[in-house]
Amino acid sequence: MPAAARNDRDQDNLRNAAAQGQVVPLNRLIADVRSRAPYNSMTYLGGPQFDAGRMIYALKFMDGSQVVVVYVDARTGRIVGRKP
Repeated sequence: MPAAARNDRDQDNLRNAAAQGQVVPLNRLIADVRSRAPYNSMTYLGGPQFDAGRMIYALKFMDGSQVVVVYVDARTGRIVGRKP
């Protein structure tokens, strides 16, 4: 299956899961992470990436001159990792 079709299917599945309350809506996940220290002092860069297999969002922030990627569980809204 072409990547574009797979991405469309992932987005449809994610939309359906959000509608059924199985995942936290993306805008709420972003707002929650942005409200927490230390991310509240960083600039959110947008363009979230989604790993449908793991149900994890990767949110990018700028901390000074360094990009920080925060990994958030789409089902719970819990931060599950960050790099660096």
